Amino acid sequence: MSDPITRPGPFALLSAVAAAGLLRLSGVKPAAPPEPDHGPHNPEGFEEEDVDVRRTAFVVAGLAASVATAIATVGLMMHLFGAWHVADTPRLTPQQTAKVQPPPPNLQGAPYEDLARQEARDTMQTTTYAPLPDGRARIPVARAMQLIAGQSLDPSALDPSARNSLAPLPPEGGAPVR
Repeated sequence: MSDPITRPGPFALLSAVAAAGLLRLSGVKPAAPPEPDHGPHNPEGFEEEDVDVRRTAFVVAGLAASVATAIATVGLMMHLFGAWHVADTPRLTPQQTAKVQPPPPNLQGAPYEDLARQEARDTMQTTTYAPLPDGRARIPVARAMQLIAGQSLDPSALDPSARNSLAPLPPEGGAPVR
């Protein structure tokens, strides 16, 4: 059978306080520690003691070992939890692993070349002469601006003789007359 633990009562320190009081009254004083020397220990004023390199190396090695152990433990746990997670998931079906081709329109393979071709086509259409399939002609924009500059585009502002020379207007809401 084990002995019951006895705890000190509320007056347990009373004897220690009484002994300290008697020592003080008797005049007996403990020996005072020697005064520390506050001056420099060498003429240059540097410390005589260096850092303990061995102890510092052990502390750094201990810290590095504890960090390496923590990293290894976390890596092992991630590997184990990942393996457990993969073991619990079902296999992928062929439909899930099939390569998916997005529907058109797809991205351009060479957008700068396409842009250069489009700009060349636009420049050719606005700067060259060419016959159109409906019998009219295409002229450069600069030449069309020279021909129209200073003339009114409103048919009612033209004089009656010029109005008769104009092509007939299309019917309301219909296609142009040929």
